[in-house]
Amino acid sequence: MSEILVLHPMPSRHRSATIAAVCTAAPVLAGQALGQPVLGLVASTGSLAALYGDRGTPRQEVDAVAGAALALAMGMAIGSSLAGHTWLAVLGTALWATVAALLFALIQARPPGIVMPVLVCSVGTGLPPGHTGLRVLAVAAVGCAATVLSWLVAKFSAAGGSSQPPSAEDESRSRLLVAPKSLPFSPLPWMAVRTGAAVGLAGVASLLCQVGRPYWAMAAAAAVLARGSHAVSANSRAVLRGVGTTVGCLLAGALAATHPRGLAIAVLLAALTFVIELVVARNYAIAMVFVTPLSVLLVTSATGASAVLTITADRLLETVLGCVAAAVAGQLVTRRWAVRHRREAVTDVLTVAAGLIEAGPTPRRRTELRDAVALLRLVSERTAGERRGVRVAAAELEEVAAATLSLAEQVLDQPDALRADAAGTAHALRRLAGLVDRCEPASAEGAIPADRSAPAVPPPLTELARALGDWLAADRTPVPRTEPGSGALPGGAPR
Repeated sequence: MSEILVLHPMPSRHRSATIAAVCTAAPVLAGQALGQPVLGLVASTGSLAALYGDRGTPRQEVDAVAGAALALAMGMAIGSSLAGHTWLAVLGTALWATVAALLFALIQARPPGIVMPVLVCSVGTGLPPGHTGLRVLAVAAVGCAATVLSWLVAKFSAAGGSSQPPSAEDESRSRLLVAPKSLPFSPLPWMAVRTGAAVGLAGVASLLCQVGRPYWAMAAAAAVLARGSHAVSANSRAVLRGVGTTVGCLLAGALAATHPRGLAIAVLLAALTFVIELVVARNYAIAMVFVTPLSVLLVTSATGASAVLTITADRLLETVLGCVAAAVAGQLVTRRWAVRHRREAVTDVLTVAAGLIEAGPTPRRRTELRDAVALLRLVSERTAGERRGVRVAAAELEEVAAATLSLAEQVLDQPDALRADAAGTAHALRRLAGLVDRCEPASAEGAIPADRSAPAVPPPLTELARALGDWLAADRTPVPRTEPGSGALPGGAPR
C-alpha cells in the first residue's frame, strides 16, 4: 500500500506523451468529419504506439513505435475478428496475451508493455461484428502516423543537439533478452503462459458472472502481469490496479455523465492519453485513475451506451475478477521448476566460460557468454519474485550464482589472465558445472537425487560457492582435475 502515492523517478516523457495525444485526437476528429465517428474512435487506439517511443535515437524510436503499432494492429485484428463469439473471444485474447507477453519480454519493451496490445484486442472483441479489415487498417494507419511523428521529433532533437548518444544499456536493449537457442531453458515461456492463463481465467470468470462483456476483466489481468507474472509483482500490482481503478471509475462516471461529443471527446481522450504516458512508469495506481475513464469513454462513445453507472459498476467488478485471476496465476509455479531453471542457468554460464577460455575469446564465444549471463540474471531476478516457498528453495543457489557471475565478468574483462593453463581451467569449470548440475536443494518439493546413494546436495552449495570465490580471489590456479573424493582440495576447492 505504501506504493500508492509514491512517484518513482523517471526521465521526462513529455515528447512521447504529446505525440500520443496528437495521434489520439486527430483520428477522432477525422472520423467525425467523415461521418464515421466509431471508426475514428477505433483508429485512435493506434496512437497508443507512441507510448513505447522516446528511446533516444531515431532508429530506436522507429523500432519501438513501429513494433508497438504492429502489435496493436494485430491485437485489433484478433479481437475484431472474434467479436460476437464470446467464448472464442476469450480464448483468442488469452492466446494473444501469451504471445505478446513472450515477445515483449524478449525485447524488453518499455512500459506499458503488453497492456495496450491486450487492451486493444479485448476492446475489439466488444465491438459490433464486421468491418474487421477496415478497423485494422485504421489502427495501423494511426500507428504509422505515430511512428513517423516519433521519428521526425527524434531526428529534430538529434539535429538540435539535445539528444544524448545511446548508452551501453540502450545498446544492450536492442538485442533479444535471451538468445533464441536459450529460450526453451528460459523462464519466459512459462511466465508468458501464466499471463495468458490469467487473461483467460479473468474472461471466463466474467462470463460466468454475467458482467457485461469480459474485455475489461481480461485487460485488467494483463495489466497486473505486465511487469512480470511472478507472485510478488502480481500481488502488488493487483492492489495498485484495484485502488487506481476504483478512483478512476469515479472520474469516468463524472466525465461520461456529461456525454461528451465532437471536439470535447477528442480533447478528453487526448488529455487522458497525455497524462497516462507521463505517470504510467512513475506510479501504476495513479495511471489507472486515467486509464479507466479512457476505456469507458471509448466504449460509451463507440457503442452509444448511456448507462454510465452500470458501465462503471461493471468495470469495478471486472477489475476485481481480473486482479484475482492475475494473483492466482502468479502462484502457479513449483519449487522444482524454479530450482531447475536457476541450476541450469548457472551450469550454462560455467560451461560457456570454459569453452571461451579453452578456445580463446572469439566474438561468437563472447556473445554466447553474454547471453548465458543475461539468462542467469533473468532467472535469478524472476525466481526471487516468486512466492516465499519458491524463493527459499531457489535461494540455496544464490552463492553459487553470485560467484558464477563474478567469474563470467572476469572472463569477459580479462580472458587472457585465465588462459595460463587453459585446458586445466576449462576442465575444472566443466567439472564444477557437473557438480552444480547434480545439486538438488533439500527444500525443493519432491526433490529426489538421480543417484539415491548421493547426498541431497552433492557437494554443499556453500562449499562450491566458497571454492569458486577463493579460486578467483587467489592465484587463479584451476581446480585440480581429479574425481570428487572426501575433504577439501588445495586452495579451498571441494573435491
